[in-house]
Amino acid sequence: MTDPTKYALWAAARKSSQFPDDQYDAWVDNDNSLFDASIQASHFKPQEAPSRYTIALAIADTGDDEALRTTLTSLATQVHRDFDVLVACRPSREQAVHRQIASLVPRLFNARSIAATETADPLALQNLALAQATASYFAVAFSGDRLAPTAIAEMQSALSHWADAAILYSDEDWIDEQGRRCKPRFKSAWDPEAQIGFDLLGCLCLFERSHALEAGGFRPAYGCAAHYDLHCRLALSLPCHRIRHIPAVLYHRRVPLRLSAQDTQAAIAAYEMSARQAAADAVATQVGAVVDVDPSPVASFVNHVRRPLPSPVPRVSILVPTRDRAGLMRNCLRGVLGQTDYPDLEVIVLDNDSIEPATLALFAELRTDARVRVLRVPGAFNFSRINNVGVSTATGEVLLFLNNDIEVLEGGWLREMVGEVMRPDIGCVGAKLLYPDGTVQHAGVILQDASLAMHVCRTQDAMDAGTDGRLAGTRSYLAVTGACLAIRRSVFDEVGGFDAEHLTVAYNDVDLCLKVSDAGYRNVCTPFASLLHLESASRGQDHESEEKLARSRREIKHLTLRWGDRFERDPYHNPNVLLDWSTGEHLAPRSHQGSHLSR
Repeated sequence: MTDPTKYALWAAARKSSQFPDDQYDAWVDNDNSLFDASIQASHFKPQEAPSRYTIALAIADTGDDEALRTTLTSLATQVHRDFDVLVACRPSREQAVHRQIASLVPRLFNARSIAATETADPLALQNLALAQATASYFAVAFSGDRLAPTAIAEMQSALSHWADAAILYSDEDWIDEQGRRCKPRFKSAWDPEAQIGFDLLGCLCLFERSHALEAGGFRPAYGCAAHYDLHCRLALSLPCHRIRHIPAVLYHRRVPLRLSAQDTQAAIAAYEMSARQAAADAVATQVGAVVDVDPSPVASFVNHVRRPLPSPVPRVSILVPTRDRAGLMRNCLRGVLGQTDYPDLEVIVLDNDSIEPATLALFAELRTDARVRVLRVPGAFNFSRINNVGVSTATGEVLLFLNNDIEVLEGGWLREMVGEVMRPDIGCVGAKLLYPDGTVQHAGVILQDASLAMHVCRTQDAMDAGTDGRLAGTRSYLAVTGACLAIRRSVFDEVGGFDAEHLTVAYNDVDLCLKVSDAGYRNVCTPFASLLHLESASRGQDHESEEKLARSRREIKHLTLRWGDRFERDPYHNPNVLLDWSTGEHLAPRSHQGSHLSR
């Protein structure tokens, strides 16, 4: 029987895993060379996990003896063996399953089979295991897949470390027909946006069994997306701190058997349609209203939730600082005023001592548009002060900070950003910004020690899915760029606006976002608002003069003194990946990863 889920997830892995197979081979070899079962066994001590942290792992038997043995063997070789295994099967398969379990005793001493009806499908078998298990925590392993030898030990250790955890999940990869590990999925810490877009929890996902039973278990109505549906219902109802990520590759999926191109596409379409329905229902439960969910135009496996605008729509104040550069400003405002599909906006041009005749003529022209005001903010260039002054005169409920070197590419960008920023739990909203050659300049900011603020997926093609689908769907980040940043006026005022004293030119956007995060809001970046950015075209680069270099050093020092811990532990950055500004993403050596439980 074809499992649409595996075909859809394998297709997603091939599109969103950015690391070449030979590079991942070297990483896996290094990882394996560091593994010593005796050392691991002494590190993960059973007494670290009190009896209330019991774990049951369920396998729905598919009738494939070799696949079942593969999975059971991976469980028999766990360095921590205090867990239950339930193999749910049809009555006609009981004897075969018993033989498989018996062949692995005593290494697999806590396993048993449970029989359903002869017509039970895999989902019914998993629900049976969920009902009959007695452990506090429950997870599903799929027949043919493997767990890393330390998987249960890592889970037990995490449960001891995070006493209030209701859900744990890990990184994962695939094993091909030759037994080669490939296509790793290095995930972020818990992110509701990522979960709605594409099942972040995936495998290995351990959750409180009582919570899953109360939620009704796996619902057959969602078919091949029933696991995704349950993950959404469980996780989106919990406070974020009760969902924890272990940044280690603990689960290895088996690459599905080859089908015809037509059958493969049918399987993928079946899963994606069910997943979109599950996402729509989960979001509707959250917001109390029906929402539209479409496939991302970049990657169909990622969901695009179209957030409804309030009625009436909030006024947006678009603040654009400038000093001359009339050509840039004209192109920017041509798109804002002439192409943007939004009914209530004002543009405040913040004039920082412009003197060129072309600029002054443009200002005179702009004053004939009732939507535009030109506000003089004289003095040395101070991005933070200029924008703070502009905010003091703004009349909008939403503020949109926009560089004068931004050009509009499509009319719906502002509707998309306002739909996100008007959610009560959201603080700052960023957009996907592109270089003129069609590659990505910004799609969210990752904070990383030493190199500070890094733009994710920088220089990748705008139509790539990006690592783990980051370029295809809305994601949470600690920070987004101020080149195009939306925020509610009330939130901006709550955190005191931009820091005009210490961060006059750079990193003021990162500082604002971190203040907003500390105030209890989440910052997101939506790729469904896409604009062109001629990066730093107006002010130039910081290395152009000694004065700019000195100012840059002062701002970096201030930022690291105030927010140094955030650069060490950005929850949306997986420590298995290193970002380099010029060469992109690389797999991190094991020595760089630190503790799996440090976040």
